[in-house]
Amino acid sequence: MRRLFLALLVAAGAASQEPPPPDPSELIDALLSTLLGEQDASTPEALQERVAEVGGVPFRAAVPLNYLDPADLDAYLRQLLDAEYPKAAADADARTLIAFDLLPHDADLRLMRTRLLLENVIGFYDDRPGQKRLFAVSRTQQLTAMNRIVLVHELRHALQDQYADLHGVLPRSIGDFDDRRLAFMSILEGDATLVMMRYLGDLLPIGDALQDAALPMPPVEGAPPVLRDQLVRPYVDGLALARALHERGGWNALREAWSHPPRSMEQVLHPEKLFADEAPRDVVLSWAPADGRQLAEGVLGELLAGTLLGADGPASAGWGGDSYRSWDVGGRTLLVWKSVWDTPGDEAEFRDALRARFEASHGPSLQKGAYRVFTRRPWRVALGGPVGAVLLVASDAPDEFEVALDKLSRP
Repeated sequence: MRRLFLALLVAAGAASQEPPPPDPSELIDALLSTLLGEQDASTPEALQERVAEVGGVPFRAAVPLNYLDPADLDAYLRQLLDAEYPKAAADADARTLIAFDLLPHDADLRLMRTRLLLENVIGFYDDRPGQKRLFAVSRTQQLTAMNRIVLVHELRHALQDQYADLHGVLPRSIGDFDDRRLAFMSILEGDATLVMMRYLGDLLPIGDALQDAALPMPPVEGAPPVLRDQLVRPYVDGLALARALHERGGWNALREAWSHPPRSMEQVLHPEKLFADEAPRDVVLSWAPADGRQLAEGVLGELLAGTLLGADGPASAGWGGDSYRSWDVGGRTLLVWKSVWDTPGDEAEFRDALRARFEASHGPSLQKGAYRVFTRRPWRVALGGPVGAVLLVASDAPDEFEVALDKLSRP
């Protein structure tokens, strides 16, 4: 699923309103047709030419356009989810995010993500090997004003796919909620959103203001913050990075970034760190439970560390690197996360903010060696560790939790 690029921002919330308007797509199309007119890029071929012109990079091959009606979209996305996000992968993600306390303990992550896609997608480019297909969702099988805007974004993804090995840039083992995957998605989505904004800016009376406008966070009703941020922040934060790259090196700089993306969301959120080549520090977790089966491993990163705290702000801005691993131990879950910070002050600030966050969600804690231990049955969470790092240990397996604390407390 991480290789399906979505046009979420144009559609966010439009399909999930209760009760829905009689036909929101027709109302939106009527408004957009009035604003944009029907002359510009009224055929798929003309639209592709405009995307190449506006975005400064020519297509190497034509991209055929396919139409799906809503029923066909439902079937296609469910098939894609089965292929790209099987139940085992979704369960591993869910158990890891639950252990971080980023999802409710009874969350059905796969169902949540399926619902978000079905409610919000109105166009997409499927870049899987053997697919390479562009889709617009339309009952009329026509190139309407609304799907022209969406397809500008999605055609840019098709163009990226003609210049970069999108499947080979990152290993497949790096999951959807990994900082490195989010950074890669941010450059792709930010670049495509910039082209879409430039396209609109050329057509609308307020075009000059639109060229530099900030992208607001669209509402994603019913989504926990971690799903909202994983889905939407690559568009919002990626746009700011794309603008910074374009200002620095034009469209060639963006094209280069498709194959050599930022190495962390820290570099996305703070472009000066990308330009200074400030890389995240490697963090090694050398201990593992003797009888554990690994579920997931990865990097949480500055963005999702902020999501964990509950708000953006300086407490996660001093991030220097991290690593997490989660295991199945006898049917229960154990998570260990180790993070390092730029300065001792950054580390202390994050420790305090993380402790305050868990005090708000779990209540008072008890001191146990170098850790503060929070209990909200069946889960226990320990925060602390030696100076120079911040450790979080979480489990709903009491015995394994104690073993982990003992092992991780040793030099």
